[in-house]
Amino acid sequence: MTASLAGVLLALAAYVIQGTLHTTRVTDEQSRALAVDLQFIEARIAIAMQEVNLRHYEVEPSVAVKQRFDQVAQKADATLTAIASGSDPDAQRDAQRLLKQQRAYRALAEKLIVMVADSDPEQVTLDRLEVTPAFYALQNDVDEVSLAYHDDAQRRVAELRQTQVRLLVGTSVGFGAGLVLVAMILKMALGYQRRLVDHAAESRHQALHDPLTGLPNRSLFTRQLETALTGAVDSGHEAALMVIDLDGFKAVNDTLGHHAGDQVLQEAGRRLTAAAGNEALVARLGGDEFAVLMPLVHDRDAAWALGECLVAELRRDFTPDGRTAAIGGSLGIAYGPAHGSGDELFRHADAAMYRAKGNGGGVSVYDADADADLHQDRLQLFGDMRGLLDTGDPDGQLLLHYQPQVRLADAKVTSAEALVRWQHPRQGLLPPAAFLPAAERGGLEVRLTYHLLRLAVRQAARWRDEGWPCRVAVNVSPGVLADAGFVPNVLAALSEVDLPPGLLRLELTETSIMADPERAIRALHRVCDEGVSVSVDDFGTGFSSLAQLRRLPAGELKIDRTFVRDLSPGTPDAVMVRSAIDLGHNLGLRVVAEGVEDVETLVRLREMACDYAQGYALSRPVPAERLRDACDQAQEVAAGALTGRDFSDTH
Repeated sequence: MTASLAGVLLALAAYVIQGTLHTTRVTDEQSRALAVDLQFIEARIAIAMQEVNLRHYEVEPSVAVKQRFDQVAQKADATLTAIASGSDPDAQRDAQRLLKQQRAYRALAEKLIVMVADSDPEQVTLDRLEVTPAFYALQNDVDEVSLAYHDDAQRRVAELRQTQVRLLVGTSVGFGAGLVLVAMILKMALGYQRRLVDHAAESRHQALHDPLTGLPNRSLFTRQLETALTGAVDSGHEAALMVIDLDGFKAVNDTLGHHAGDQVLQEAGRRLTAAAGNEALVARLGGDEFAVLMPLVHDRDAAWALGECLVAELRRDFTPDGRTAAIGGSLGIAYGPAHGSGDELFRHADAAMYRAKGNGGGVSVYDADADADLHQDRLQLFGDMRGLLDTGDPDGQLLLHYQPQVRLADAKVTSAEALVRWQHPRQGLLPPAAFLPAAERGGLEVRLTYHLLRLAVRQAARWRDEGWPCRVAVNVSPGVLADAGFVPNVLAALSEVDLPPGLLRLELTETSIMADPERAIRALHRVCDEGVSVSVDDFGTGFSSLAQLRRLPAGELKIDRTFVRDLSPGTPDAVMVRSAIDLGHNLGLRVVAEGVEDVETLVRLREMACDYAQGYALSRPVPAERLRDACDQAQEVAAGALTGRDFSDTH
């Protein structure tokens, strides 16, 4: 019996040793295959990120974007070079070929970057005829190589599993019901194999998902989009692609720090995923840009409704590190295959998103007529504005129009709000919505605000010298409060023309104040101590904390135009406006209603004890030389309205 047991154990030991050796050999081969697969995946991601940063540079040419392009390009070169110097001859050949293509594409891309920076009109031709074909050729080649090595790694995994099965059957027959020691050895072997399989699955997951939010990345999303488009064509329906960009996210990074920005991105991903539900796929494309895919759309109204729901989720306050950050979202929708497929569908959804951003946020659907030249126009406008600010706008293209503010108690004009216009040499007179979003995204908002501040202060000084001391209200963009030069620039502008600080009022939105309340309050106290007054603009749209509002050194509260459209007794707007007026008065603030478009609203505001009003009912914004006449007209209209006469037809 002992000899028989020893024989069985020896035979089983020999079988286990043989199986273990085979497993070790296959494991080593699979590990090498996985390592090569991961290297090619890393190279593939770096190559794709080159294109992303190149396209980002076309939209936003900056040193930071160029540095990111250089970093990922160097990473792609280094990764392919490392593979080419490895021990796998097949991988060496593939890597050498891809490295040659990568260097050729990088050279073309760097040439395009130089042309974009120089605003060379030939950049479009170079992009279409050389850069884009080179990228797609390189992308397709690296995709095929990566897929081949991935398939090889999967075959190794399958072979490992077959070995496990044979080893399990052999040990089960040999041992029958016992031998705990051998069972423990088998368990260890199985655990080791399982870890290898899990590691392979984890590596694949990491390659296809965003590390910050855990959402699918552009690569996985693109695959799902292609599948959805194929399914939509086969079923006779449509797929909806939504591209979402966070509005005001740059201010969060600038004022609260990148850690808070990361928290906002993570929370935004969670909100979008929850709102999209099981019928849609949410991905992070990069930066503050997300995408949502509805694979099967039976009714476009349903896609529009989902888009509005997603934007509404982003408009709710974020609280990174316990601090309030109010941002928003702009969403563009493109339907496939009606609006294209693949990259074309992405471009069209992106164009619709930028149109939504230009309209102040919300949802827009791709329109071929409206969006065809949007991308190029945006780049051109950004370049033109940067040139203006670099040269100091010698031709005076950036203009200020002024809108009177009337005191309702006596129908007198006491101040005027400065509103920017751009007399573009090719596109004519542009409203703020046409160029301010490009200035904000391109990092020009601070320089533009300081330039317009000086224009307004100089004009106020001219009126003062003419014997008409009119207070001028200047809008301050969100990023300016975070700038260390804010207070010095305000005081310097006043000092240059010797304007009394009391003739300047700074208007700041709730959003810009709430991005970093502590810093904002300190800066505003400093300018108020010098005699400059502060007004909280667009009150009611930023979801601000009343506790923070109480701490602001503001003297005025402006009710946003969206709340003064219908002030009929009992309407929600009437309740909101009356409450805002009472709140302002209780805090010791003057209250201004903006966007007043008819005499009836003017009368209702007077009955509600509102202090001031401005809007088309009184006067449209006019050039500086026409403001005196506009003020006389506004006073006449206000006086007539408040005494029962109608002068609205005078303008």
